[in-house]
Amino acid sequence: MPKNSARPKVAMYGLTTEGYALAAKFVERADVTVVDETLQMALELNSAFLKKNQNLEELMGSEPLMSFKPIEQVLSDSQIIFFTPKLRRPSDESLIEASSKLRDLSKYIVKGSVLVNTLPTGPGGNAENIMVIEKQTGLGIGDTLAYAYVPLRAGSTDAQTVAYAGAGEENPLEILGFKPNAQNIFAAELAYASSVLIQAVGMATEVELMKRAREARVKFLGRGEAFYFDELAQHVHELRAVQSSEEAGESITYLAGAALKSVENYVRYVVDETREMLKEMELKASRTKVLILWTLDRYEMRGDRLQLAESISTRLKDYVTDVVVHSGAKLAGGSDIFDSQKHNVAVVCSKRDYEGVREARKGQRGFELSLLQATADLRRE
Repeated sequence: MPKNSARPKVAMYGLTTEGYALAAKFVERADVTVVDETLQMALELNSAFLKKNQNLEELMGSEPLMSFKPIEQVLSDSQIIFFTPKLRRPSDESLIEASSKLRDLSKYIVKGSVLVNTLPTGPGGNAENIMVIEKQTGLGIGDTLAYAYVPLRAGSTDAQTVAYAGAGEENPLEILGFKPNAQNIFAAELAYASSVLIQAVGMATEVELMKRAREARVKFLGRGEAFYFDELAQHVHELRAVQSSEEAGESITYLAGAALKSVENYVRYVVDETREMLKEMELKASRTKVLILWTLDRYEMRGDRLQLAESISTRLKDYVTDVVVHSGAKLAGGSDIFDSQKHNVAVVCSKRDYEGVREARKGQRGFELSLLQATADLRRE
């Protein structure tokens, strides 16, 4: 396998939003292929194709003619392989699913390759990954293989931390724009976990204090600018990874576990608040439609937000039969999603969805609509 060509061969292992977006960034500098790990086939990409299909949702919706290759050939020929898997098992099994997909990928890794893990781990999580890879391949990281940790936020290709472990001074990732900024992989894990915990624990704290304030009917301003459930929910995978990476009883485990518990509690808070709205407004279940307005990405690596939206929907169906999950961002141009024969109650789960429903409200008449913003204080309109 040629490892010294001026234009490297790069493979994205995972047909996901993040993998496809990274491919689009690299296509001018490298020969790029995206692997669908479910179909076990690989799709070659070029600039012309990406101009016509600018994101994965657009691509999957248009069903263009595509040229596929067997993944064994693609991965064995690739100098750099990005691990960008689609995780769709229940949230508490996502770490097992990720490990299983890494094990499957390892079957195709050959001497001289660079494996880049973009899926966030907790402290020590990459050491476990490296053990899996070395056992599967019989090769050594830092000797005959290189390994990099470039954790990505949900739906993003911007890396806040980059760590690389390879033999020699040359780092092929720099050709793609990734320059190491961490002392080593463990330091990068700590930096990423720190940023996640600072954000998630802070939001979880506000959710719980706001709950107490509502119960006591007192004003509590919190940190000022409202955040939506979407912002807390995007951290679920990372929190599980941090929680599982430490010994039971460690403080970091409690912090991650408390934030996860708050995510679970929030689903119940939203359902209870919606029921309270129906009761106060004296709305009959048969004359009410509940819309969970949450713009979700079906193709991003993590499946947590999709599962949380489904959990809210399922619980609300115990009280109202007509419950749908819909993208609030797609309401601005007008929508027939609202039922003119019923009272519509919209649970708005992100700022983007709130802006969408506000525009829809301005442009449409003939239906009754009440809003419940899925913020820490569960604001009503």
